[in-house]
Amino acid sequence: MAVLLLLTSCKKDEPEPDTRMKLEIFKKKKSSSGEITIGSKMAIIHVWQAENKDFDLALSPDIQVGNVYDKNTASFHTIDYGAIGSTMNEKVLPGRYFVYVLLPKSAGNGGLMYSYTYFEIKKGETLPLKKIFSHDTPTGTFEPWDQNK
Repeated sequence: MAVLLLLTSCKKDEPEPDTRMKLEIFKKKKSSSGEITIGSKMAIIHVWQAENKDFDLALSPDIQVGNVYDKNTASFHTIDYGAIGSTMNEKVLPGRYFVYVLLPKSAGNGGLMYSYTYFEIKKGETLPLKKIFSHDTPTGTFEPWDQNK
C-alpha cells in the first residue's frame, strides 16, 4: 500500500498554461477646444462561457445584473467572470466567451451605453480585448464592439 501511495504522490504535476483574457475599457472625450482624447473609463463588465450557446439580449431583461438568456438551452445563465473598473485581467479556460460592457449612469452623454461581442481564446494565450466608446453617443444606446478600433 505504501508503494502505491509513493508512486501516485511522485507523479509530476504539469502546470496549467496561463490562459488569460485582458480587457480594457476606454471612452473618447471632446474638450471645449474640439480636441478628442481617449481615456480609461469605469464600466460594469460581465463575461460568460459561450461554448454551444447563442445569447439573446432582447430576451435578457436582467443582463445588467449578470443574467443572459441562451436560445440553445432556453434558459438563463449567470456570469462566469465579472468586474467593475476600467480593466479586467482574468485567468480563464480556453474556449468561446461572450462579453458585455455597460458604462455607469452619468449626467453627461454616454451613460448606460453598452457593447458586447463573442471571442475565442486558445490554450496558453493572453487575449487582449479593447473597447473604446464614442464621445457623442446618446445615453442608453448600443455601440458595436468594433466601432472606434
